[in-house]
Amino acid sequence: MKRILMLLWSLFLIGCSGQTKKNNLDEKADIIKLNFKNASVALAGINSVNDNVKEDFNIKNDGTKILMQPAFLESDLLDGKELEFSNNNVKNIKITFSYDAVFYGEEKNKTTLGFQRDTTIVLKIENKKVQIPIFEDIKKTVFKKFEKKEIYDVAYLVNRNYFNKIVENYEVYGGKDSPDYKLAVAFLKSNKKSQKLEDLFINIDYIKFNIEFEDNSKLYSSIVFDRMFQNYVFSEKEKKSNIDGRIPKGFYVLDSTVINLKKNGFKILALEKDGIKNKDNAQHNSNPIIILQKKSNQYQKVNDNYNLIFKYDDNCPADGYGGIVSKNNYFTVQQIFCVDFLFVNSYTTFKIDENTGNINLHKYGEEYTDRSNTMLKIPSKTWSIKDFGIVKFESVNEGFLINLRNKKPLK
Repeated sequence: MKRILMLLWSLFLIGCSGQTKKNNLDEKADIIKLNFKNASVALAGINSVNDNVKEDFNIKNDGTKILMQPAFLESDLLDGKELEFSNNNVKNIKITFSYDAVFYGEEKNKTTLGFQRDTTIVLKIENKKVQIPIFEDIKKTVFKKFEKKEIYDVAYLVNRNYFNKIVENYEVYGGKDSPDYKLAVAFLKSNKKSQKLEDLFINIDYIKFNIEFEDNSKLYSSIVFDRMFQNYVFSEKEKKSNIDGRIPKGFYVLDSTVINLKKNGFKILALEKDGIKNKDNAQHNSNPIIILQKKSNQYQKVNDNYNLIFKYDDNCPADGYGGIVSKNNYFTVQQIFCVDFLFVNSYTTFKIDENTGNINLHKYGEEYTDRSNTMLKIPSKTWSIKDFGIVKFESVNEGFLINLRNKKPLK
């Protein structure tokens, strides 16, 4: 009987010890316990803002998916923390970090530039524990992926818009003697080419991570930590300013057309010299054609052609540039010029390859009007890719078109 009592007492002590350990785990100040249907997971090593980590995060739990979001700007980051499972039913976790170029120039407001990338890592659980990777270690291997001109250009525009806002509202930022105002003025006067991502208040940082795991009963569960960064959206004023920033000095936008495709958006601009702007019945010659591509909610210049529209001809009263129209992934530039006693109304059509981004000549057509007999019917002509092969947008110029029009079109 004595032996039986001792055995029962030992079992009681073991049970109390396990219960005490469980209670201690729940009561630890640096731990958040997450309960799933078949198990629980403890996140350990969290620093608290108000000595209660449970209040530092907004947590939504449907039993299989848990969403965690910081409740305060000062809430601790969860990368590098330890996960401890309540049982041995889970063998591995798959964690995916989503990260982007992040602008941190504005206090209390971090915004992403729209170049999100993902990295997925599979980790083995040992003794029911596994450590979430530290993002700084991942950043070292992915940083070079963000050292690209298109990212740099967007970063510069975000900075320019931010500093313009400070200059325009300098009183809100402490006046013209404030460090913010002086920094803004210095940036706007600086040489863009000398800047680097770190000089543009850009950090490569993670937006969220998603931890996925499956237990022995094939129940799928996940933990998502979302830092709630907002994607930078250019205002209408900023969009106009950014497009104006793509226009060379001494020119204005004479005409434009927009092309919206499934993956990309483009804007085709025809420019004119400022000196022609207010002239009546002005001819338009040597007009630059600029191609902008929409990236991260704003347009960036991707190509231009300064030689597509013919030069001014003293002996030709034709208007020159005649307009731009677009349909689907094609756009056509119209111009009128003279050949002998004919007015030539020409249509140069280009095709945008959405997959490669290449812009090539698709076809070239001409319609004719006799200057002395406008009622005279003259057959039109059209040249296709059979006649000229693959020709890039920037290679189509006055000399090329004159040589092409002297060839008989193939049928």
